[in-house]
Amino acid sequence: MKEIRIDDINNDIVIFAKDRSRRPMDKVIKGNEECIIKEYNKSCPFCRGNEYYTLESKFKIENEKGWIVRSIDNKFPIVDNLQDNIYGNHEVMIDTYRHNGSFYNMTEEEFYNMLLMYKDRYSNLIKNKKVQYVSIFKNYLREAGASLNHPHSQIVSLSIMPPDIEREIYISKQYYIKNNRYLYDDIINEEINTKKRVINNSKNFLTIIPKTTKYTGEIRILFKKNIKFEHIRNKDIRELSSIFKRLFSNLFEINGDIPFNIFIHSHPKDIELEYFNVHIHIIPRMYRFGGFELSTGIYVSSIEPKDLADKIKF
Repeated sequence: MKEIRIDDINNDIVIFAKDRSRRPMDKVIKGNEECIIKEYNKSCPFCRGNEYYTLESKFKIENEKGWIVRSIDNKFPIVDNLQDNIYGNHEVMIDTYRHNGSFYNMTEEEFYNMLLMYKDRYSNLIKNKKVQYVSIFKNYLREAGASLNHPHSQIVSLSIMPPDIEREIYISKQYYIKNNRYLYDDIINEEINTKKRVINNSKNFLTIIPKTTKYTGEIRILFKKNIKFEHIRNKDIRELSSIFKRLFSNLFEINGDIPFNIFIHSHPKDIELEYFNVHIHIIPRMYRFGGFELSTGIYVSSIEPKDLADKIKF
């Protein structure tokens, strides 16, 4: 049986066709935590000890052995500060000094330091008067867009508003005008009450498989509090670090070492705070779009969100 659904936060149209999961496909081979890759690679520009390959640190956290995380200007930026019509900054945030680190094997403390770096760089870049939006994202493995293996994320400030963010904000504002309620509050309450798609429900964050998403297998972490990303408290970062650790450990057990993308949808500089909640998209790259999706803008999913949430929940 086929069913059409619409994503609450962005109006994406998705056809659920569960029987398509029976199509023959190559299986994903699970990765091995004890792989050949070592903690240090002498030719890697992001490894600790190879700082001469890169530009000066914009931010770093250190211990007695040296830096743990650091952020540097991207040598090949998407945007730069030389033009007014498309102004911005582009930094590479090195998630950990370990060359063989990954979200699948990082410790909770490593996630904590990484998220502290996210907050610091975001807070710094959003202050610029020319900047309208700051994007934080991560590509893991070449299939997801990564150019280097050493674990890293990226942050880009922009003088323009991304269309996806503009659309999400418009939808959430129209929802309030129509219902006199906040969209994200209603989504969070519905998911908690039904319990069907909840992976984890902690004090300040709700982790779910959304009931509708164009990205099959997508996970979303919703901020329960209506705060801007730069205002997140360190104790909340600690809570989020624990979620990341447990979530990616479970994902590795289920899928192995598969590529993924992560991006944070945060508040633009000029916005009424109450209409929009920060949320994190985690997208495993197990499935690719075909000609139907590309030609129509309508997406197809064969996995029921509840079934996937039941496998991952903690």
